[in-house]
Amino acid sequence: MRIGISLFFVSMFCISCVAEYVPQTTSDRDENALIIPTEDPDGRRGEVAATFLSSQRKFSFSESNMSSQTFRVSYVTTAQNFDIFKWVFEGGYTDVGSSTTVSGTTTIAGSLDDPSTASQVAVLIEYRDGFGRYDVTHAVANSTDFDINTKNDFVSYEYIDDLQLQSNASDGWQNPQQGWITTATTATQTFAACDDALIGFNVASEGYEGEPAQLIKQFSNFGTSPKNLVFEYKMDFLILPSTNEEYKKIALGYTPIVSESASFTFEPSELWSDSGFSVTEFRQVIIPLPLIPDFKITFTKYPSLLNSQGNERYPFNVCIRNVKIIPANEN
Repeated sequence: MRIGISLFFVSMFCISCVAEYVPQTTSDRDENALIIPTEDPDGRRGEVAATFLSSQRKFSFSESNMSSQTFRVSYVTTAQNFDIFKWVFEGGYTDVGSSTTVSGTTTIAGSLDDPSTASQVAVLIEYRDGFGRYDVTHAVANSTDFDINTKNDFVSYEYIDDLQLQSNASDGWQNPQQGWITTATTATQTFAACDDALIGFNVASEGYEGEPAQLIKQFSNFGTSPKNLVFEYKMDFLILPSTNEEYKKIALGYTPIVSESASFTFEPSELWSDSGFSVTEFRQVIIPLPLIPDFKITFTKYPSLLNSQGNERYPFNVCIRNVKIIPANEN
């Protein structure tokens, strides 16, 4: 009997030690959230979705000496049944009164019941930093529900090459061994298998037989943010090699340009190459570039071995197209 009474008091004591459960309010749970339900008894109720539309959001340039360009994108919410809203624009700026900008990211907050901010369900955002990719976030809430819609890399400004060969200009591709032609819009020659491409031709120019043919372009003011070189290529052999060991290759070289190097000559360091003979369809290559603002890119078409007549044993074309420099994902 004493044991039963003791157990009863022990169990009652343990129960009394358990803290009473107090439900957290929405504000307590999500005080650091971008947006939360208002819990306003007079507000709208029910499900919400933070959808929106924008104007043009993909921008590009083809000048290899890059300068920052300001561009603008307009946004408008298509959400329904909400009371409050927020916009967050990475890399964007605006002069509306309810906006705050921290470290290049602008946040706009508004309410449909506030005449001074209600109109900001539609905003015009200015991007001043040029080259890059930028996230956009839209959030809406009513008294009982909220939704946050983040689109990564929604806005972009990147380099797309025009594939022009120029003999005496710093803004086009230089072709010192005359081993490349272009089928771009200003070309005087065409090659159906390589439409809209730069071509390393299978017959070397006179005086350059057996020598690599280089294609060189200089890039300036590209900043020190992470970036990738993107291009597509294929190799068409007129005569297939008997083995994959015959000397022939396409390579991508990189040369940094720094102030101290003006009096020195540097050979390009190889970033990528392919010496196969089965790439008969275009393939895409993505190469991370070093974090140097000024540099040269060199495509080199190496010849195959020469026969007794001084001609390549296995002549082949190289086609390069869709050359871009794009911001790299830093995550």
